[in-house]
Amino acid sequence: MGTKEFDVLIIGGGPAMRNCNKMSRIMNPDASIGLIREDKSMINHCAMPYVLDRSTTLEKVIIPDQFLTQFDSELFIDQVKRIEPKDKIVACLNDRFKYKKLFLLTGAEPVKPPIPGVELKNIFTLRKTEDIAKLEVVLDLPKTKNVVIVGGGYIGAEFAYLIKKRGGLNVTIIELLDHLLEASLDDEFCILAEEELKRNNISCYTKSKVVEFTGEDAVKAVILDSGKEVPADAVILAIGVKPAIDLALEAGIKADKGGVEVDKYMKTSVEDVYAAGDVINAVSAITEDHFPGRLGGNAVVEAKVAAINASGGNRIYPGVVNPSATKVFELSFGTVGLTERYLKDIGIGYLAGNGETTSIYSMIPGSKPVKSKLIFKKDDLTLLGAQAVGDVNLAGHVDEVAQAILKKFTLYDILSFHYTTHPELSPQPRANVWVSCAEDLWKRVNG
Repeated sequence: MGTKEFDVLIIGGGPAMRNCNKMSRIMNPDASIGLIREDKSMINHCAMPYVLDRSTTLEKVIIPDQFLTQFDSELFIDQVKRIEPKDKIVACLNDRFKYKKLFLLTGAEPVKPPIPGVELKNIFTLRKTEDIAKLEVVLDLPKTKNVVIVGGGYIGAEFAYLIKKRGGLNVTIIELLDHLLEASLDDEFCILAEEELKRNNISCYTKSKVVEFTGEDAVKAVILDSGKEVPADAVILAIGVKPAIDLALEAGIKADKGGVEVDKYMKTSVEDVYAAGDVINAVSAITEDHFPGRLGGNAVVEAKVAAINASGGNRIYPGVVNPSATKVFELSFGTVGLTERYLKDIGIGYLAGNGETTSIYSMIPGSKPVKSKLIFKKDDLTLLGAQAVGDVNLAGHVDEVAQAILKKFTLYDILSFHYTTHPELSPQPRANVWVSCAEDLWKRVNG
């Protein structure tokens, strides 16, 4: 087995790899770049659930390898066995590689809890192409009537919504916390999501713990701590992911259950080794404490910063604010920054302003209500978080306020926001989504 040498070596397979590869080429036009991916194909994880309602196909959510090789990078489908930082060697099942700069972008793995019966057939974790392919086969079986999703976060709610849209199936969500989407939204928004799911005939069990999966060979029921038995011909485990840190730990790279430790330049504890994406132990841009940040958007920015700095740059990554959105039937939910619930838990005083406006001018046909909230730090009125809900694409609104949080805007900065107005494209000038919230709080602060 010979040793292949590269200036830049990237281990991964997700959005972090794709963008690290691209930025490395931009920064290093003449560098040799090697890519190591264990999976045979790359799948777009965000688009993957939409295979299940047949709005797209599995083939269409597989990302062509050309997205990598177009940057004159060499792709190897192989399993990394170990990293040897002292000699700058990566040993794989089939090859050995020597590097000058190494990027550890190994992502995360679905959590599979040690619940009795969890190894029964037709219990799925969904991360790879073949996972979705196997689930589709089961969903198409005539005998499949009942689908249970364990976990009521964004992913669990999206799978429930899309499988219900597929038609002909009874869908149930089981969540341990008090509300669905509780990790991302405050109670008033969580309740709206639950009501929308139930309105569309999805059964929701909150404050419920799964204690057993039963069945002869394949799963037939999910047993809750209340004693309730929920019929199940297929189960999807959507209770979160854990960072894939084994390679890092074995190489002596500092990591713990939260992920690989990186500094503000995305450097690990080992020289010339960088990490980004779901594998890292992210830090909040607001509190500067460790904070969950496993989102595709975060992975892309982190990977770009890592590539720039590995190429001699000096770019600081500020930490995560987690702009994100989801859709369940006719309602979209957007969130960024910290929730009221989280701020209460960590003991930071806050004030919140609320707004109710419309998706477009209220007198124009098709106008829909939008409810929003901004959260500010009590002592200096610095913006900490935002949430919104409505039958409208909220991504732009969320992205806008994400930049405001990163730039440490205050209540008064939001009051003087500049924004577009158009009858078919925005709310009326007097009722901007975020300025409405700021005005609500300003009236009370100065009342």
